[in-house]
Amino acid sequence: MTQHTLDPENWNMAHRTYLIQFALPRISDYGTAEDLVQEVFLSAWKAKSRFRGDCTERTWLTGILRNKIIDLYRRNGRRPSVLTTDLDASANNDDDNFSWIDQQPDLRSTNQPQAQTEKHEFLEELETAVTGLPDKMGQAFRMREIEGFSTDEITDELNISKSNLWVLIHRAKQSLNEQLSPNWDGIDEFGGQRAA
Repeated sequence: MTQHTLDPENWNMAHRTYLIQFALPRISDYGTAEDLVQEVFLSAWKAKSRFRGDCTERTWLTGILRNKIIDLYRRNGRRPSVLTTDLDASANNDDDNFSWIDQQPDLRSTNQPQAQTEKHEFLEELETAVTGLPDKMGQAFRMREIEGFSTDEITDELNISKSNLWVLIHRAKQSLNEQLSPNWDGIDEFGGQRAA
């Protein structure tokens, strides 16, 4: 039997795209897929001494990702609301550039002014929290998540590697989650209190 070894320095370049493509059909959200892959790399790094070598590095990382996806389902208590099959079907329709889901009205805030107020208050608190992040981390998060710059634009502007960018984004999200969760964890998407 072949003994396989790990090459953590090469994980991002060798496996990131594959792992994201593995996660997308299961969770249907690119940002969440990226976050999960980053968590996989961190978990794998911490557990690298337990790697037995009886499978390939990619297989091992995919197994960790599979467990992360299961954990995500357990935390959320549900499957994703938008399926990739919906998006794939619309992408193959040459007559229409928008997916079915994009054409549906968003009824969440209709007749619910509190939802708009909650959103405005959240965005103000988010901006304050982002300003409090370390300089490069805050810039990277703002450019990617708020302003929508591409990965290449951000790495060129901040003079960092793609790997460094993903680490900064992941750490920024963790920090922001810790800062914002106490005030916003019990609020649902309609601006009301969640049932206990």
